[in-house]
Formats: sequence, C-alpha cells, structure tokens
Amino acid sequence: MKLEMSLPERPGWIFVIPGFDFLALLLALVLLTGVVAKESFAEVKLPPSEFRGVRLGDTNPVVVMLKSTAAGPIYFINGSEVGEGDLGRVLLKETEARETRAVAIKVDRKATMDERQVLINLITGLNHLRILEGYRRGETSEGRRR
Repeated sequence: MKLEMSLPERPGWIFVIPGFDFLALLLALVLLTGVVAKESFAEVKLPPSEFRGVRLGDTNPVVVMLKSTAAGPIYFINGSEVGEGDLGRVLLKETEARETRAVAIKVDRKATMDERQVLINLITGLNHLRILEGYRRGETSEGRRR
C-alpha cells in the first residue's frame, strides 16, 4: 500500500510558513531584550532656583522652634524649652558650642507674623547669625498631619 498526499505534488511555499513564525518570534525576543538591557538613567542637574531649598553642607545649625499657644509663644532650642528672656543667651551658647553661625527656625503654622518677627529680630540682633527658615505643619481636625 502506497501513501498518498492530500496536497498536490508541488505544495510551493506552504512549508516556509512555520519559518516566518520562527523569524517573527526571534525578532520580537531581540527587540524586547534590547529594551530591557539598555535601560539606563541620566543625571539631571537643575540650575539654582529660589523655589528649591539650599543644602546646608557641613553646617550644623542650632534649631529654634516657635510654637504658638493661647498663653503666648513657646521657644524650643534643640528640643528643650527656653524662656523668651533666656533665648538670646542660650542661643549664643549653643552656636559657640557648635562653632556655627547658622540658626534654623521652625515656625508653627498657628504662630502669628508678629511672634515670628519677634524671633527673627532677636536672632538678627545677636552677632550676625544666619537664619535658615522652615515651617512645621499643623495638626488637622482628624489628628493627621497635613
């Protein structure tokens, strides 16, 4: 018994079709691996701007916090409470101990502009200290930070 083909004797390019599938798969793999392998990063150096903060560098500033309460402003230097009368003396002592002229102030959002200005005037009257300003966020009604 002789086997007979259901196709004509000269099938033409029908045997090449799986080859096209293989080439398409190979091309897709090459393209996808090329994208993954060449993923790199570029460093972007932005010019100085008044809207971005300035790095402190090696300075270790004395941190003065102003918190507004119903009884009046409360001042903290490096986390410990300081009275308004002793603020200048303690601030000079801390700047001399750290050998710096930088003073970072953190002002509570509830503090008024007058309380903030009193603190700034007190600091600027002390041996040409440099002020670095920051603000603390206030608590919202839900107890979360904004």
